[in-house]
Amino acid sequence: MEHTDVLQQWDAAAQTYQKVQEQSAFAAQNKALVERRFTDVRGWKVLDAGCGYGWYTRWFQQQGAAARGCDGSQAMLELARENAPGCQFDRADLQAALPYPAATFDLVFCNQVLMDVGDISGTMREFARVVKPGGRMWFSIVHPAFFAGSWQRDENGVAVAKLVRGYLEEGEQVNEFWGRSVHYHRPLSFYLNLAAENGFSLTRLTEPETYDPADNTSHLPLFLCAEFCKAAPAETK
Repeated sequence: MEHTDVLQQWDAAAQTYQKVQEQSAFAAQNKALVERRFTDVRGWKVLDAGCGYGWYTRWFQQQGAAARGCDGSQAMLELARENAPGCQFDRADLQAALPYPAATFDLVFCNQVLMDVGDISGTMREFARVVKPGGRMWFSIVHPAFFAGSWQRDENGVAVAKLVRGYLEEGEQVNEFWGRSVHYHRPLSFYLNLAAENGFSLTRLTEPETYDPADNTSHLPLFLCAEFCKAAPAETK
């Protein structure tokens, strides 16, 4: 699908997306996970890449970071500026060069975005470029091993397993959660290898329990979070 069409879909979905996310159990779980992970970011320069309506940009700013957000959707940015008037937001397509100098940020934070971007090879290169040596990149995505599978339910209607097909095959599908949007499936190895090829070393991988164990088994993670460190240049003698 053409990337411009994808951005137009997110423009159309912006209002509904914000409403759904503010009422979502999994979004609340994700926020709590981020709050536990980043307990002291005072003085950090943080880029919220694919910031959406700006919730995390504002949260990092409230924790004492110098946070700014960027997004390719103009409608999302309008919401973000309304929600977080004290933060800086930039129109920036994650499939193009980011409008920031090299080695600017202590942390590039990218929440539930990369699986909705068609070509992230350049995205990862740009993340590596704008992160300081020794800085961090953190992303969360839907879990590629389980997200696209079909729930299998027991006699009580509780989802206890997922039927997964074609896990190793890259492809795209259309979601209708908050309006039409495109999801790009890639195996986990794709993300981890791409990060490694761009100088990032994995430091933490988190697979949180399913957010609604009353309805779904808590033993199949539907999301994952990965944190990386960018290597500092070797000292010369």
